Amino acid sequence: MTRKGKLLVVDDEESLRILLGKELTREGYEVDVASGGEEALRRVREDFYHCVLLDIVMPEVDGLAVLRNMRAENITSEVIILTGNATLESAIECMKLGAFEYVRKPYQLPELIIQIERALEHQRTQLDRSILREQMRKTGYGTIVGKSRAIADLREIIGRVAPTQSNVLILGESGTGKELAARFIHEKSQSADKQFVAVNCASLPENLLESELFGHEKGAFTDAKFQKRGLAEIADGGTLFLDEIGDLPLAFQAKLLRFLETGEIRRVGGTKDIGLNVRILCATNRNLEDLVARKLFRDDLYYRLNVLAITVPPLRDHKDDIALLVENITRTLGFQGSFAAEAMDALKSYDWPGNVRELKNVVERTCVLCPGRNITAVDVSFLKAKPLTGEKTPPPAPAAAEAFVGTLSEVERRHIVNVLKHVQGHKGKAAKILEINPKTLYRKIREYKIVQVYE
Repeated sequence: MTRKGKLLVVDDEESLRILLGKELTREGYEVDVASGGEEALRRVREDFYHCVLLDIVMPEVDGLAVLRNMRAENITSEVIILTGNATLESAIECMKLGAFEYVRKPYQLPELIIQIERALEHQRTQLDRSILREQMRKTGYGTIVGKSRAIADLREIIGRVAPTQSNVLILGESGTGKELAARFIHEKSQSADKQFVAVNCASLPENLLESELFGHEKGAFTDAKFQKRGLAEIADGGTLFLDEIGDLPLAFQAKLLRFLETGEIRRVGGTKDIGLNVRILCATNRNLEDLVARKLFRDDLYYRLNVLAITVPPLRDHKDDIALLVENITRTLGFQGSFAAEAMDALKSYDWPGNVRELKNVVERTCVLCPGRNITAVDVSFLKAKPLTGEKTPPPAPAAAEAFVGTLSEVERRHIVNVLKHVQGHKGKAAKILEINPKTLYRKIREYKIVQVYE
């Protein structure tokens, strides 16, 4: 059986200790037991446990003393307090000492397992964050790379807004690195040691959006077998990053506005408001003012989000940084070769409609196809270089189609097919002409079963 995590059960009542240990072992956990505080401290000092289930009332060394010693010695195990003598004072003391949860006896095993899983997920997240930060420190990946004026200005404004608690709206074309800017703001903020939770609003179905963000109570709907914390609640004390905010359904915008104004959420099916201390960062590549004018985005939500606005520049506006970006990407990939001067000139001559994301994909592709040697201009000749001067012009719109009478869905499907034919199936160009997010276009292609008809 695959072990889900290593647990330590600490209880001076032998029957409860043995029973709980057997039940959790049956559920797939690796379980050790301790009969008192001294044995518990010895075990957590000698071995690593993902979670400690700790009774408070024990002779000689009680649970509070164990918890104090664990925190003083920087033992990183999550702690769930189990007690039949619950008082408000003891609960407050445990939370101050960093206990993950406080569970009263008697408890139902399924409910206890939910709390254990939550504790293990939190423990894994903290460990992953530490590993990620160490990797970023070694490779430089995850930092805003560049020495150009545009990137220097971006760093400067991030340095000014990061220490505040104000909402930030991050603008920029697709692929410019808006989420990277959001993470950089979080890392420079006073909540850098707390959670950073990213949510792509365009990727969540409308019927699941509220449950994912705000959580739900047990029995709230057919498949709600357990209580679930939402992503906003998980981000409590840290940062909640809402990407593709321009694709947020209109019906949900009022609920998000209420959360921003009150700092409170209500789980789906719940009756109590839950106060949160979360900083909101949003990003979009769409023109929100245009969406407001077209009644597709609430103006009051727009003004609430647009407290501080940051624009991440497109790559064509800081091509001098391409050499540094390529060096950073190849170092992250572990590539041993280098890009010749003429290859670098070819990269700088390209217009990069997909911005830094496209550059990363091109460099990664080239490194894979040309392992262990220098990259020449021939190796990147698949890029269609454009003149460095001149304004970028979008692809021309297709000619007007023959008049067609049908349902709105039929009209929309036919129009999408016509646009895809016009751009030879290039979905990025089609999305630009249709003025929708590429992910929305992919979804509509699936909905309307548009398969290869445009080729």
